[in-house]
Amino acid sequence: MEPTTPAAVDPPANVLFVASDQQQSDTCEYLAFGDADATLWVTFADRDRPLPDPESIPGQVGLVTIGDVLAESTQEPDFSAPVVTDSVADPTDIATIGITISRFCERWHDDGHTVTVCFDSLDSLLRYTPTETVFRFVHVLTQRFESIGAHAYFHFNPDRHEDWVVSTFGAIVDEVVAECPLEQSLPEATDEEMAERLEEWDSKPSTAGEKWLEYPMTEATDEEIANFLGE
Repeated sequence: MEPTTPAAVDPPANVLFVASDQQQSDTCEYLAFGDADATLWVTFADRDRPLPDPESIPGQVGLVTIGDVLAESTQEPDFSAPVVTDSVADPTDIATIGITISRFCERWHDDGHTVTVCFDSLDSLLRYTPTETVFRFVHVLTQRFESIGAHAYFHFNPDRHEDWVVSTFGAIVDEVVAECPLEQSLPEATDEEMAERLEEWDSKPSTAGEKWLEYPMTEATDEEIANFLGE
């Protein structure tokens, strides 16, 4: 798997942004802005990475923090505000994470905005959630981004994971972008390997937290989603 350069990415696209050092970078900001007039930053509370100044970002800005119990709010975000914040206290609650991200994207899309999403990072999500569940989460989320024409990129450090994990995530995105030239190519999954893995995972029953993956979000109200998840 040969990573491309940021300039070669033709948005909207789903991008795996690979780098050993996941601190703030020019590449991250280059991927974020483009023609978007609504930018959503999804980050984990344990990430030691400053977010860009909202005033430096064109259009609306959304900030979703995962895993910060002090930031939890029960109020509905004001999606018309210049800076919109929300949080998910439990980093293992994959259902609420998915619903929160989808809600931002769909509200902004319905208002006529062009959306970009920065997810920082898959490494953090993998610390709290089984790899199979994260794969399904990203697979469905990228499809939803594609359905509204959103541009999205996921931070990922390949040095922290086995080859099959790296190749699986690389197979479900449109492009893989590297922060700097890599010493060797990233591992790549074959079509046969991906088909076998998908078949294996699809054969397993969904847990309560994974059921949001099966729900048609574009047709669901928040109440319907909560009922579907048994909340």
